[in-house]
Amino acid sequence: MPTYSVSAINVGSFNLGESDKIITLFSAERGLIRAVAKGARKPGSKIGGRAELLAVNRLLLANGRSLDIITQAESIETFKGLRNDLTRLSYALYYAELTAHLGQGVSGETELYFELLVNTLRQLSNPESNPAYLCLIFQLSLLHLLGLKPELDSCVICRKRLVEFNLSVFHHELGGTICDHCFSSQDRFSSYFTYLTPLVWKKLILAGNASLTDSHFVSAQSELIEKTIMAARHLLETYIEHRSGRKMNALALI
Repeated sequence: MPTYSVSAINVGSFNLGESDKIITLFSAERGLIRAVAKGARKPGSKIGGRAELLAVNRLLLANGRSLDIITQAESIETFKGLRNDLTRLSYALYYAELTAHLGQGVSGETELYFELLVNTLRQLSNPESNPAYLCLIFQLSLLHLLGLKPELDSCVICRKRLVEFNLSVFHHELGGTICDHCFSSQDRFSSYFTYLTPLVWKKLILAGNASLTDSHFVSAQSELIEKTIMAARHLLETYIEHRSGRKMNALALI
């Protein structure tokens, strides 16, 4: 039976039979893979802990008829810092759900996305990082890889350069921001828009230009900034759900 090896993170699973698991993996080499972990639910199973959600492993898989089979698993990283913090764990589960549902769309950039996901989880494990701001960076990076990064610098209708004085709304269907002139001059718009404040707009632009290491320095913030970050994150959540056509269940935990 032909085999292959990958570095992968577990982003979903469900039980199969009495002792097995079917695991959704995102690998650096092949993107999304669904594979069977035989005996993963048996007490004392060698593969049991390596089959847990968010575990990063080096795997050897055998090609199967419908699903591949995990034959060997070597643990690389488990992100223990996440598992004792419900808020940080909830964000991690959100990233896993996004990956399971949208990971197929980054098929041309699997190694880059794998590194993005793993590095985001590492930063999220750091108690000094700001999980909501990290989420903004991750969401915008994922949207960029999917070819869906929103237009924030110019009006998506007239292409006029945007400044804080001519902002109006973020339109989810059009994929970007609309200036006040275009919004007021249109007869009507669909309901797929969110009114945009200058603070939220600026935070989205900053996050879009930030790197994961920047988020380490964004921990404790004023109440206003925290509310701004949360509003920006919620806007992107809504945009992603609209584009993907599905609700992300992990958001209820956040």
